[in-house]
Amino acid sequence: MFPNKAKMVRSANLLFVIFAVAPGLYLLLAALATLGKPGFARDPNIIPLLFFGLALVSLANIGVTVFVQTSRKLMSERASYDPINRTYLIMAIGAVLSEAHGIYGLVLTLLSGSIFYGIGFTIITWTSLWWVRRRFTQSLVSLPNA
Repeated sequence: MFPNKAKMVRSANLLFVIFAVAPGLYLLLAALATLGKPGFARDPNIIPLLFFGLALVSLANIGVTVFVQTSRKLMSERASYDPINRTYLIMAIGAVLSEAHGIYGLVLTLLSGSIFYGIGFTIITWTSLWWVRRRFTQSLVSLPNA
């Protein structure tokens, strides 16, 4: 897929930019859809339960992200013949898992009408993306210069 490390880094940077901008667009969309209006939920009493459920899913998502980013066994056989693509795939999986938090915030914001859910989950998204990015740059050091 990537003949050299430089192309992989450019592709990874583009992926990070896309995933970092998307939660901001989610907030803008949610603000425009719910500005001064109640949320789309028919029963507002469901919002705390939905928040609790999505918070638990988000915690599990963070756990999976940490596992994927720190596991030495994940795709270990691929590391011997294709370390550049392995590094990119692990980073991409972490970035996609990080983006899910932004979607959770969008859903809660649209249903409740409160932008604070979206802001909170966006902060979690950006923090998770920053951590995945940091792990990626640490992995770059060990890659061969091809």
